[in-house]
Amino acid sequence: MAEGGEHNNPVPGSDADFVYSCTPCADEGNDETALKYCPECKEYLCAACIKYHLKFSATKKHTLHDNEHQHCERDSIDTTSDEDQMFKCLYHLDRDIEMYCGDHDMVYCSLCVAKDHRHCTGILELKEAAKRISSDNEDIILSKVDSLQAEIQVTREKKKENLITLDKEKNEIVKTIKDTERLMIDTIKELALDAQAKACTTYNGLKEELQTEDSVLLQAFTNTNELRSKVKTKVDLDEKRKFARHILQKHSLTKLENKHESVEKDERKMKWFKNEELIQYLSTADCLVQVVGSKTSFNIKNNPIRKQLQNDINIKGKGDKHTCSIIGICQLFDGTIILCDRTNKKLKKLNEGYSITEEFKLASSPSGMCLTGKTEVAVKLKHHTILFVCYEKDKLKKTHFIKIEGGDYVGIASFCNEIWCFTGDAIMVYNRWGAVIKTLNNESFVGTIYNPVVDGPIPVATDGAFMYVSDLGNKVACLDREGNVWSVMESKRLELVRKACIASKDIICIAGYTSGNVMMFDGKGKCLGELVDGLMEPDSLCYDNKKQQLLIGYRDLNILTIIKLDECL
Repeated sequence: MAEGGEHNNPVPGSDADFVYSCTPCADEGNDETALKYCPECKEYLCAACIKYHLKFSATKKHTLHDNEHQHCERDSIDTTSDEDQMFKCLYHLDRDIEMYCGDHDMVYCSLCVAKDHRHCTGILELKEAAKRISSDNEDIILSKVDSLQAEIQVTREKKKENLITLDKEKNEIVKTIKDTERLMIDTIKELALDAQAKACTTYNGLKEELQTEDSVLLQAFTNTNELRSKVKTKVDLDEKRKFARHILQKHSLTKLENKHESVEKDERKMKWFKNEELIQYLSTADCLVQVVGSKTSFNIKNNPIRKQLQNDINIKGKGDKHTCSIIGICQLFDGTIILCDRTNKKLKKLNEGYSITEEFKLASSPSGMCLTGKTEVAVKLKHHTILFVCYEKDKLKKTHFIKIEGGDYVGIASFCNEIWCFTGDAIMVYNRWGAVIKTLNNESFVGTIYNPVVDGPIPVATDGAFMYVSDLGNKVACLDREGNVWSVMESKRLELVRKACIASKDIICIAGYTSGNVMMFDGKGKCLGELVDGLMEPDSLCYDNKKQQLLIGYRDLNILTIIKLDECL
């Protein structure tokens, strides 16, 4: 059984002296914070391992100590009760302290030094270290302990206040969600009642008209009977009077025929048209109220992904007259891949094998595409419109469009049912009906990704909770719906960032259009290295979460690069 100390070395100049890794998880290459310590097994345990430790018959009767308590308990100087305990190694409880490491300013047993401190230069035997290195007297230690206790108490009070505030915020959010739910339900009910009232009013009006016409027809029918009776009546008239009688009867018949014809053709119908835009909006909405925690609540594993396999496939369609330029790639919720081909003015639907199964012609050249719902994409077109296209019943079909500015420029992303578009010198945010909500320009990012040399910023990706915005250089900012920047990703190896995507394990892949590479970052902005280089002007990125593959499209190339990924441990 592995001993807990093998994976829990203190780091100089940090608080890591009091942070322990879970022993079983560390043996498997994972870094999970330990919450408990088992003295019988000499193992530190995380929350998941505690559960299994207390489940198995061999270990379920073991007494577990709080990790912090175990550390403090062994650090506490209680010479009267157990003189020898204080001289036991922190990481190997059955061994005595024998050595001092100057690099880490910590004492260890010889096993610790042999295993984990072979490259340290300040290793001394305990007796030699006591002679050569001065240490603080007890009064100084006590003073520092008292000061730390006071600081801890202050911090605890702050945490308690924070918890109270957090509880209030949670209650406000829940209330907002319920209020929003009631508002939407009440609004839909009002719309339904209004539609029903209009249907009844329309019906009653048409019904009254039909009843009026029926009265006219009944009168006309009575008149025809009278005319028929007069025609059949034989009277002895001279030629002059007979002719006049005939003309008058014919005139009466014509009037009755015209009246009948006018009523016969005027059929009443009721038609209805569903509010498809509202239905689409509700069916594709990804949240009712967006809830986001603070930066410090991020729990990010800094495990990068790596390229396992790479191959290229041909995506030139049979009817394509020009070399393909894939300006956008989207994956629908069912796994369907949609390509946006700028030069051939098409959307291309791919099957599971990435073969083209449908082509959808566009009115003008597209400058970008983004996912707006489970089965819907928004396509930015050069004639300054955004076309919404839905994949329904195995077919791509347009639903509606809105007018925008800057249709000639790349840069479009959907965030909380809003469309973020680059206009050439700013980002304009629209709702689904074309109303401008806000505008963000370079000055909105002073102190973060402000770049006076180029016209920016430009939206490059979204993960549903945050928007990622590029300075069109080598920086990308992560911001919330209100425009607050949470982190900045930057690499000198990136040049002209125009596209990004969210890959496995909350890793952001960012493509350099000019540098021809893809770099990886975590949500806190830490660079995790380069995933792939040597690309020819990558102009679109998409992570296929069904196959754990990265799709890369290019300007003026008839290929789509497929990179199979796996996670580095």
